[in-house]
Amino acid sequence: MGFMYPNPTEAYIKVERVPVDATCPACGGKDVRRYPVVAALGPRVVIKCQECFHVLSLERPKPEDNWPPFRALAYDWPASRAG
Repeated sequence: MGFMYPNPTEAYIKVERVPVDATCPACGGKDVRRYPVVAALGPRVVIKCQECFHVLSLERPKPEDNWPPFRALAYDWPASRAG
């Protein structure tokens, strides 16, 4: 069903892990990166040490993060009392 978005042409889809200027509080590692993930609470952006996998931050994505790429129009709308 690729009528709105074309099907990927790559064999593997990769997520860019952007380096962050931080030091891991758990192991002292310098390889800390920020990237989108799918978590139990929904789409999130994580800042994580790549050496010991300690999570420094886990937050809801901002609109400029474009994550998830196919989010619904009403994704950020507040819920009503009706649900």
